[in-house]
Amino acid sequence: MGKMDLVNNADLQSPPTKELSDTKRLCDETDYKMAKRQNLGCFFVGSDGPRHRGNRLLSNSEQLPDTELPPEVEEGNIEYKLKLVNPNPSRLEHLVTQMKWRLREGQGEAVYEIGVCDNGKLAGLCRDEMDASIDTLRTMSKLADAECIVLKEFNVADNKTVSNVPTPAFLKPPVPKMAWGEVEDKNEKTASSSSSALTPDKFVCEVLIRRSQDEDCMWTDLRVAMLGNVDAGKSTLCGVLTHGELDNGAGKARLNLFRHLHEIQSGHTSSISREILGFDKQGRMFNYENHSIESILDCSSKIITFIDLAGSQKYLKTTVFGLTGHCPDYAALVVNSKQGLVGTFREHLGLTVALRVLSFVCITKIDGTAPATVRRCRMQIENILKGPAVRRPAYVVSSLSDAEDAALQIRERTPVFMVSAVTGDNLSLLHHFLSRLKPALSPEARTQALQAAPRFSVDGVLTVTGQGTIITGLTTKGTIREEDTMLLGPFGDKSYQEVKVASIQCNRLPRRLAKCGQSVSLGFHNLERTPRKGMILQSPSYESYCVEEFTAEIYILQHTSSSKLKRGFEATVFIDSIRQTVEIIDMDREITTGQKTKVKLKFVQFPDVISVGSRLFFRNGRTKGMGTVVDIVKIPSRIRTSGSGETSANSDLVLDELN
Repeated sequence: MGKMDLVNNADLQSPPTKELSDTKRLCDETDYKMAKRQNLGCFFVGSDGPRHRGNRLLSNSEQLPDTELPPEVEEGNIEYKLKLVNPNPSRLEHLVTQMKWRLREGQGEAVYEIGVCDNGKLAGLCRDEMDASIDTLRTMSKLADAECIVLKEFNVADNKTVSNVPTPAFLKPPVPKMAWGEVEDKNEKTASSSSSALTPDKFVCEVLIRRSQDEDCMWTDLRVAMLGNVDAGKSTLCGVLTHGELDNGAGKARLNLFRHLHEIQSGHTSSISREILGFDKQGRMFNYENHSIESILDCSSKIITFIDLAGSQKYLKTTVFGLTGHCPDYAALVVNSKQGLVGTFREHLGLTVALRVLSFVCITKIDGTAPATVRRCRMQIENILKGPAVRRPAYVVSSLSDAEDAALQIRERTPVFMVSAVTGDNLSLLHHFLSRLKPALSPEARTQALQAAPRFSVDGVLTVTGQGTIITGLTTKGTIREEDTMLLGPFGDKSYQEVKVASIQCNRLPRRLAKCGQSVSLGFHNLERTPRKGMILQSPSYESYCVEEFTAEIYILQHTSSSKLKRGFEATVFIDSIRQTVEIIDMDREITTGQKTKVKLKFVQFPDVISVGSRLFFRNGRTKGMGTVVDIVKIPSRIRTSGSGETSANSDLVLDELN
C-alpha cells in the first residue's frame, strides 16, 4: 500500500474497514484483492464457530497434501504470498504493517506460505525468487521486532520435501485466517491462477514469524492445573517436566513440589504448589535441570505454569479453589494405568466441564503395567470422554504430528498421552504439545483485557517479617505498575482502602509491572488493615461496590438426601477467588439431582465482589452443583484513604475474627 498514514502501526487492532473503492484508491502501485469471507473450518484456540480441520500444507512430512490449499481469509495469523521480491519502501511499509496484524491475530505467532496464491493455488517459485522472498521476509521480521524461521520447503513438481528444518515445536501455527487481502501483482496472480500445469522446479515454502520478547511483553503465560486421583502421579509428572530428571520409581521427582512435611511423609499433595516450564522462540525447552529460574524467564517466550492440586477427597475444597481462583487455561487429568478410572477422577473431570476448562489426559506408569491393562484403561477413558457429559472424544497421541494436531483441536477432541516418568516414554510428545498450546482467551478478548484499567483478584495473603503483608493473585485486567494507587476491598464494613503498590514479584523475581493473565505477588506502602482471600484490587476508575445478595441459575450435579433442595439450604460457593458460605433465601422451585432452577443467594459471612456471567460451583457434603450468576444487587461502597477513620464501627473487630 502506497500511503500508510491512515493506519497506525503501533496501535493496529483490527483490519481496515474502508470500502473496497477507497482501498483501491490508496493502492497506487498494486491492485488490492480482498480474500473471500468464509469459514475454512480450521481450528484456532479461542475462536468461535464451527471447528473442523482444514487442509494443511505440512499435513504429511514427505509430500504435499494437494495441489491447492483452502482460499485465504481475512482474519487470523496465516498469510499467503505469491512472492516478495525487492519491494519498494512504501510497499515494504505496508507489508510490515500487515505482518504486525498477523502477529497480533496469532498472539505473537504468524505463518507465511510463500509461492501460494490467494485462492490457495500452489503456484511455486524458482530458486532465485524464493531466496529473494525469504530475504524480504527476514527484513520485514526485523522491522516488526520478530524472528523469521523457515519451517519447510516443497518442490511442487514432484511433491517432495526439499528442506525440513528440525524445529519440531513449530510445525504449524494454528489459525488459517487473514487480516486483509494482500497486494500482489495482478498479472502474476492471473497467470498463476490460470495455469493448468505446475512448472517443474517450482518451490513453496512455509515460514514461521514469531514476535521477539521485550520487557513490556515479557512472555506468554499459560496455566495448567494437574488433576487426578491419589497416587495417579500428578506431582511426579510435574516434577519430571519442570526439573528434567526422571523419577526413580519411588517418588523422588515429586519431592521438589511438596511444601509441607506431612506431604513428604505421606506422598500425597494437600496444598497448591506451582512450578514453571519455559519454551523459547525456537521451541527449545528450559527447565530447572540446567537453568535457574532467572535464566528460564530470560530465555523463554512462553512460560507454562503447572498448578499441582490435591487428588484426595479430603482436600477437594482446595482443589476446587485451585480451579476457580487460579483460573487455569487448561487442566491435565492424570490417570494411573494400573488403577484406571477410580477415586476422584470422574469428579475432577466433571469440575473441568462445569467450569469450562479445556482438558487433556495423561495415562502414567505405563512402564510397569501390562499392555492389556493400559489398553483397558485407555478404552475406559475413551468411553467416558465420548459420552453425553463431555462430548469431546479422545485423541490418542502417538507421534509429533499427532501432538501438533492435538494442540490445534483441543476444543473438539481430548488429547490422550501415555507416558512414563521413570523411562521417559512419550514425554517428548507431551513437551511438543505443551509448546504448541495457546492461551484460552481469544486475541480479541486478550487485547480488550490488556487495554482495560487494572484489576487484580486476591487468592492468598502472606505476612513476611520486615516486609509486612503481601497479597498474591491473578491480574485479571490491565497492567499494574509500581507506585500505582489502587483500591483494595471490600472489607467487612463494605468499604475500600486506598493503597499504593510498593513492589511486584512474578515467579519469585522482582518486576516493574504485571500484565493481564500473570500471577504475581504485591507489596504495599500503606496497607493499614489485613486483607483476605476473595478481595479485589482495582483501579479507582472502576465502580466501588460490593454484593451481599445475587441471583444464579444452578444445576444440581449430585444430591443424595431424600429431600429436595429448598430454601434455607447452605453450601460453600466458589466464584473466581471467592470461597464463602451462601444461603438460599429464595428459589423458583425445589429441585434434586439432574434438575435446574433460578435461586437467590446471600453471602453469610461478608460481602464480596462478583459480576454477572461468572461461573460458580457449590458443595455441601455430597451435594454438588454448578451455575451462572445472572443478576447482582450492588451496594455502594465508601473509599477509605490512608490515615482516614471514616469506616463503620463494627468492621475491624469482625474482620479480625474472620481472618
